[in-house]
Amino acid sequence: MSAEAGPAPLPRAVPPLLSLVAGYVDTITFLALFGFFAAQVTGSFVVAAAELGVDDRGVAAKMLAIPVFMLGAGMAAAIIIARRGGKRSSLPLVFALEAVLLGGFVALMVYSWPITDPDSWLGAAAGLLSAAAMGVQSTLVRLLLRGVPQTNVMTGNSTQLAIDATELIYARLRPSRMAADPALAAEARKRFATVFSVLAGFLLGALGGALAYALAGPWSASLAIVIVAGLIAWSAKRGGSDPV
Repeated sequence: MSAEAGPAPLPRAVPPLLSLVAGYVDTITFLALFGFFAAQVTGSFVVAAAELGVDDRGVAAKMLAIPVFMLGAGMAAAIIIARRGGKRSSLPLVFALEAVLLGGFVALMVYSWPITDPDSWLGAAAGLLSAAAMGVQSTLVRLLLRGVPQTNVMTGNSTQLAIDATELIYARLRPSRMAADPALAAEARKRFATVFSVLAGFLLGALGGALAYALAGPWSASLAIVIVAGLIAWSAKRGGSDPV
């Protein structure tokens, strides 16, 4: 591939794979770490606030989840910004950072297992590493995979899915409108398919995470590392440069 060539088109499997990883890790941390959310860290704030009024154990890690998520996002952004204008994509490096953080999460989970104390500092550190990994993923989607919906937080995606579904239903009920502006319907159809695949990936990941946790305990998140490792290999082979 020449230096001027752009990256290969994004495979359709990549967005749902990323959301699967997020749903998978989120479910495992929720089950293993007393309601800790790695991907949808806003949920950790809700849980922490509720527990302050009932039981203040394990609140510190949940309160730190958002700043640590932002730290992971900032680390990914620093790599991307420092390499801006270069001839090689930052995707492999950023995916590698996510894999390293997930590896640390699994290592601490295995080392400290079983985690029976909500105030365990090892458990808190494990959860915060997973939150940082999800912050990295959120940034790489936003900066390097333009046009892909967020793979960590499903609220906005659910709203977009409803909007696009309404658009397509309206176009079906008013064929004259579809004929007058076929590009609008085509764009809504494409966006609906992408957002639906991301939502489905997150749900499948959440279900898979619950099953894997029941079967493999602290080792269960290793599958997320395997998936991210596959994405490192894909992105390295894809080549190209970062979007401007």
